[in-house]
Amino acid sequence: MAAGRRPAAALAVALAVLAGVGCGGGSSNTTSSTAASSTQAQPAPTPPPDPLALPRGVPDHATGPAQASSRRVIDGWLRALRHGEVKRAAHYFALPSKFQNGTPVLTVDSEIEREAINVALPCGAVATSMGGAGAFTIVGFRLVERAGGNCGSGVGGRARGAIRVEHGKIKEWYRLPDRQAPQAAPAPAGPAV
Repeated sequence: MAAGRRPAAALAVALAVLAGVGCGGGSSNTTSSTAASSTQAQPAPTPPPDPLALPRGVPDHATGPAQASSRRVIDGWLRALRHGEVKRAAHYFALPSKFQNGTPVLTVDSEIEREAINVALPCGAVATSMGGAGAFTIVGFRLVERAGGNCGSGVGGRARGAIRVEHGKIKEWYRLPDRQAPQAAPAPAGPAV
């Protein structure tokens, strides 16, 4: 194996470990914590930064039209992925590139890693909307089955992403939070039934 390359299995294990960080509580020593709190007030610990938060500067919504060149790259990548052409889909990503899909931001810097992130997407997708926001394209996706994938109950679901294309390749790919449906205004109060 060439230096600097990590097998896809190692990437999968790392993702599983990272996903588990912060899920468990661990044990606590109530005796020492009670004694410490009775002798002096302890400042509340500062919560660590959320490893799943979007990096600063990644837009959440479009502010104008998407660039035609970015649209072509994104559509080509989606088409390859839907048809199960993982190697071809992987080649739409630059080396290095950034990728985040419910994970901390990953740096994709090898052929194995860019294939692994595409294999990890169980669904294919069709772009339902694309708009520009600075260097990014904000994409709305409708999830569909993909050859070789297992989308299951995800078929028909919606997702959003912020994708930055540079020199004909995807340089950054971030899963955006799902938008909540706008709340309807409360109905006027009427007579009790």
